[in-house]
Amino acid sequence: MRKFQKATALALSSALALTALAGCDKKKDDETTKANEGNTTAAAKPTEGTKPAETKATPVETTAAPTTQAPVTGTEAKLQALEAKGVDLKGRDVRIVNWWEGEPQEPKNTYEEDLLAYRNRIQDTFKFKIHTDNIGGWGESYTTQLSSSITAGEPIGQICVLDAGWVAGLMNNKMFAPLDTLSNLDFSAEKWNKGVLEAVSFAGHIYGMAVDHEPRGGIFFNKRLLQEAGYGADDLYDFQKDGKWTWSKFEEVLKACTRDKDGDGEIDTWGMVNFNSDYFSIAIYSSGAQFVSKDKDGHFVNEMTTQKFLDALTWANDMWQKYAEPQPADSDWDYFKQCFAKGEAAMRVTEEYAKSEFKDQLTDEWGFVCFPCPDGQEILCYDKENVLFIPSSYSNDEANEIALAYDLFTDPAPGYEDGEAWKEAYYGAYVDSRAVDETLNMMKRGKNIKNRMDSYVAGLSDTLGSGFIWDIAGGAVTPAEAVEAKKGAWDQVIADQNAALDVLKAQ
Repeated sequence: MRKFQKATALALSSALALTALAGCDKKKDDETTKANEGNTTAAAKPTEGTKPAETKATPVETTAAPTTQAPVTGTEAKLQALEAKGVDLKGRDVRIVNWWEGEPQEPKNTYEEDLLAYRNRIQDTFKFKIHTDNIGGWGESYTTQLSSSITAGEPIGQICVLDAGWVAGLMNNKMFAPLDTLSNLDFSAEKWNKGVLEAVSFAGHIYGMAVDHEPRGGIFFNKRLLQEAGYGADDLYDFQKDGKWTWSKFEEVLKACTRDKDGDGEIDTWGMVNFNSDYFSIAIYSSGAQFVSKDKDGHFVNEMTTQKFLDALTWANDMWQKYAEPQPADSDWDYFKQCFAKGEAAMRVTEEYAKSEFKDQLTDEWGFVCFPCPDGQEILCYDKENVLFIPSSYSNDEANEIALAYDLFTDPAPGYEDGEAWKEAYYGAYVDSRAVDETLNMMKRGKNIKNRMDSYVAGLSDTLGSGFIWDIAGGAVTPAEAVEAKKGAWDQVIADQNAALDVLKAQ
């Protein structure tokens, strides 16, 4: 695993599953001292948590240059400003709750050591405690714990994490504090996920937040099968890097890898094997199409009846029917996991976290690239982030203190504002570094990242399986027929969500 030296590390971003951290864009200035005769030596870096020592120039000659001190910037400057104000959170306990957190682990590298030291420092300096807890459950079990505790005026967490698909249910019931009213949150800072801020904004208020971007949909590929089909082991990386990873190139690779190797008339290796819902959704977003958007008033708009959406859906279905491994007889719904792990297909289209499903089973070397783009366009990555909120049962002053603790908790440690320290958490999970340096970098730092809005419409996901994606993939209906059959249901659930937001606005 790579080591990052504190003085040269590039920015802190999302390394932990929950508290993804993003760095600032400012460059860190070297501290220098100019000697009387023009010689330059580097000034000693102040120890963390202390101010630089004051120095005086010896007045031996009137021409002697005074000692200069570079201004303190970044996280250190923010901490010093808060200390100067005498900020004291008086022992406030801030509990961040989610459904997956494990026991805290010991730091594994210099970056994690410095991050831990920074977090201990802010808690000691500003007199608060912050910790992350797994309250258990998924879906209704989890959200019920949150809603019942908030309704009772005793929130189970001060910062609550939600899957994007759960946001509407709690937001519609006025469980979220309006975060834009809190002076301790500056949403113009680079670390905040702007797509999430847009998704949970309504009637002039922002109700949820997220830090950074989590890598999402892409393509895992089997290097051996690509080589057997005539490609180099890293060609997909090269296509992506050189701007050649397009729908046409993708079909070329799919076709080459779908092979009858022994001439018996049966396909032995397939171009891809996927969960149909993952594949179709990722393919649609790669085109620039989307399921829903938001208008200037914050209402959701149906985009699934547009020509752009239908064109992307039709192309994706064409690739599926030609090159996707069919579900084997008598297999479970998640057959695609084992099929890829056993090396039956060259590619698997899914979300980044799925690597754990084959990482220790696939003996062949593998890699990870973004989903390709339509010819003539640039690769577009989609964003589907967890959303964090502060319960509405807190007073504005209480919420503001909670907000300050979380804001500090998610800032980069001093010395890591401009780096790539987030990569350290990913290198060990991949076979090669290009997956991290190139693919994940595009998903987290790329210029084309589009937030998925469909998750924030209550009930919409229930209309996207049966009668739509599942039936299209199974060949029961054409894409055009499926859109025609579903558009009424889509319009209704979107109208219901907009009506719920209007009620929220009126309260």
